[in-house]
Amino acid sequence: MSIVVFRSRAAGEIVMMGDTAQRLLALIGKPMAERGVIPADQIADAIERLTGAVEQEKRLGGTRQEEGGTGDGDLAAEPPVGLAQRAFPLVAMLRAAQRSGADVTWGV
Repeated sequence: MSIVVFRSRAAGEIVMMGDTAQRLLALIGKPMAERGVIPADQIADAIERLTGAVEQEKRLGGTRQEEGGTGDGDLAAEPPVGLAQRAFPLVAMLRAAQRSGADVTWGV
């Protein structure tokens, strides 16, 4: 299981599990690679794609169950973490980068 770090001059670092990062990158049309960049001129589109996916999930009635659950009865009572919670930090970084005209990069 890999760790992905998103960076931008406009915001602090975001550390994310690789599977979550891969899902978010796929939603904005970027392939998961060892390193990558979302150029400043593509940030508005990335924000639109991520927020659109979050809205679609909400319209469809909730969150997507994360794979690999333990089956533990106590954990079953916990609500699953949805796309909105997973995407929020990256959307916030993208918005900060958009305001300052900065790129967002990532690395494994």
